[in-house]
Amino acid sequence: MTNHITIDGRTIDSTFEFERTDGDELAYQAALLDFFRNEEKIPLSKLAKYYLNENLNFLCGSGTSVAIGGKTINKDENPFEPIITELKAVAKPKDYIAQLIKFFESDDLLEKKFDKINQEHLYYLNNKDDAESAKTIKEYLDKALKIFVDKYVPFPIEYVKDKLAIHELFINKIISRKETLNRPKIFTPNYDLAFENACEKIGVSYNNGFRGVHMRKFDPDTFHNETYIKQDSGDKGKRIATYLNIYKLHGSISWQYAESINDLYNLKEIQVSDTSKKTDFVFDSLMIYPIQTKKSYSLDLPYSELFRNFSKCLTETQNTLVIIGYSFLDEHINDIIRTGLYNPNLTIIVHSYGLVGATSPLFLQTLKSRSVSDNRIIIFEGSLVGDFTNVVKHLIPLNSFIPPKETIIETLKELSK
Repeated sequence: MTNHITIDGRTIDSTFEFERTDGDELAYQAALLDFFRNEEKIPLSKLAKYYLNENLNFLCGSGTSVAIGGKTINKDENPFEPIITELKAVAKPKDYIAQLIKFFESDDLLEKKFDKINQEHLYYLNNKDDAESAKTIKEYLDKALKIFVDKYVPFPIEYVKDKLAIHELFINKIISRKETLNRPKIFTPNYDLAFENACEKIGVSYNNGFRGVHMRKFDPDTFHNETYIKQDSGDKGKRIATYLNIYKLHGSISWQYAESINDLYNLKEIQVSDTSKKTDFVFDSLMIYPIQTKKSYSLDLPYSELFRNFSKCLTETQNTLVIIGYSFLDEHINDIIRTGLYNPNLTIIVHSYGLVGATSPLFLQTLKSRSVSDNRIIIFEGSLVGDFTNVVKHLIPLNSFIPPKETIIETLKELSK
């Protein structure tokens, strides 16, 4: 398996040479462990220091939900065959029907399909002043979006019982930082509740921007709250370090409009339990669906608050941004990362599941090219070093990183002189 790592301006060939066959899982896992412990192939000693920066941020894309049964979007597949069949069966179809069939049958990425259909809807609504046709187009768009949710967004009922182990390990590792360091932050465009559910399973407190108990209302000021434990009335209190912020950049399956709240956001959080089924769920939610025009949505409340927090976090000193499972296809997120690079104190660590090449998203190609001359950019590329499970198990260090044996020996030799 070919893997490359670009760190300190140098690209390392981290090829994993093991022919995996049925029945040799133990041998494979042993070889994999040796691979990740090989300092010549995986420079853990260089990587670990960036996790000890004062500010540690994670951008976790859809690739981090694969372990719980989620699927990454933009694969070479077309999940909309039922809609195409329905459209082709329409008697006396209007012009837009042929356009919709063309859009759904195209080889475009899902984002582009949704974008074109949305533009068609707006064209009939605003330019042609044909509200009836616009309504029908919108209905087909809603059908497509429901298919998207059903196919790509896992619900707790699908993963809470036995598929959260890697997310639990991830949370445990990132909260193992020293108490003097700022709490870690997770930014994610994912709609599922994997990180929230993992925190609750292992008893870790988190803040997702909502306050209240019976009526959970959105209040971005809560992201700045701190929690302390006091032993007695005279004690100043000890700050709880095992606490993190989760920013849902595109919304969540647990978000819904609530006009009754009557505040700036009119947004509440509902309970999505591990018994809730998708078929029973009413998607009266605030999710930003994957259309290319979604950049404009991110300028509206509450998303502007979340993106403002993301942008602000990348301007802080002693800063690390770890990117895992992200497609680099969201221009509004790319823009913030691009601007963040103006901060000389920001280090970006990218874990890309695929090798970066001519067919990769342009911004990812730019980061790869720049990493050769800019030591603040570290690129892990390949199916091993870009996989969320391997990153969590082998590449994210605990608070007290143990250097390789050779480093310890050299240190002892120096001390004995």
